[in-house]
Amino acid sequence: MAISYNEIAGRSAERLGSLSDGVFVFAMTLLVLDLRVPVLEGFHSESGLQHALAGLGPNLLSYLLSFMTLGIFWVGQHTQLSKLKRSERSLTWIHLAFLLTVTMVPFSTKLLAAFITYRTPVLIYWLNIVALGATLYWSWGYAFKAKLI
Repeated sequence: MAISYNEIAGRSAERLGSLSDGVFVFAMTLLVLDLRVPVLEGFHSESGLQHALAGLGPNLLSYLLSFMTLGIFWVGQHTQLSKLKRSERSLTWIHLAFLLTVTMVPFSTKLLAAFITYRTPVLIYWLNIVALGATLYWSWGYAFKAKLI
């Protein structure tokens, strides 16, 4: 009896978890790369350094917010994956869509930090977070419906 590729593809929840861990590590690392030490030539006193560090406020705020958000979603996905008896191809693709939204977080975070007083970057950032939640919810609903839990 022949087995089709679709019957065996993407069945390992452990492999999906390993890929997810790597994507989250990469995204979280990219977040911190936007925090730059102030240039020495830009100030000549302790108060100058403090002023330069205060200028990092938007970057630091958006970094902390995004790191915690990614942490929450990583825990959520990890919890989902730990409840699966097995995976399957369609669920794997749903999780890949989730990971796509994870990889967009460093971009939306950098945009938010650069233009923190504008509405468009805030909207893009929050749409990114909504997409994270929607795809994670979609994966849980699919897994439940497909009796993978």
